[in-house]
Amino acid sequence: MESAIILSHREIVNELGQLEPWFERSEMSVQRKYREDAPTIGDADLLVVLGSPNSVATGFCGAPAAAEITMVGEWVRRGRPYLGICFGAQVLARAIGGSVQRMDAKYLSYTKMKLASDASPELDGAWAVWHEDAIAEANLTTVLATVPHACTVFTHGRAWGIQPHIEFTPEIVQRLGIQLNVERTLWEPLFYAMVDDEVGLAKRAELLLDSFWSSVN
Repeated sequence: MESAIILSHREIVNELGQLEPWFERSEMSVQRKYREDAPTIGDADLLVVLGSPNSVATGFCGAPAAAEITMVGEWVRRGRPYLGICFGAQVLARAIGGSVQRMDAKYLSYTKMKLASDASPELDGAWAVWHEDAIAEANLTTVLATVPHACTVFTHGRAWGIQPHIEFTPEIVQRLGIQLNVERTLWEPLFYAMVDDEVGLAKRAELLLDSFWSSVN
């Protein structure tokens, strides 16, 4: 049986959401690791790094985030499959020499991305984007998608960085908005847009994860 390690916080931005049925369908065992435990990463077929309120942006990167960059860099240099979502994508960008910059304000939107000509068609459609730090395109191996202010999807060998929260469901957005004390006017439009597209979103997430896994194996 194939296995995955998932690195996240213990209490926040830790829900698997759309990832959970994919892991179940793939019959992949899942081991959770939590940043609060300062974990080391052992052996697995896949490393997934989820979102975080922490930052790896220039001038904002603390010691725990720097250690995570090093850990992910070592994993990727070994040629192991990697999926970084939101903060996990930013960590990957820093690990391979890219840059991450703090924006003037949080960006929350259910939005389509501009796709490169060779991008996976599964990336088409709207995705939940919620971030405060932006990945620059410089030094990234293959950029597959962007929004006007940031690189949003890129690959490096057997590693994918995906800025959109492909794991989000509407309920996760609602819980996270309340948990982080974000103004309702910011997260509610994202929540309702996802409710209106819930079935389509779930199918796109499934197909995108299949495409990712096929491309790294």
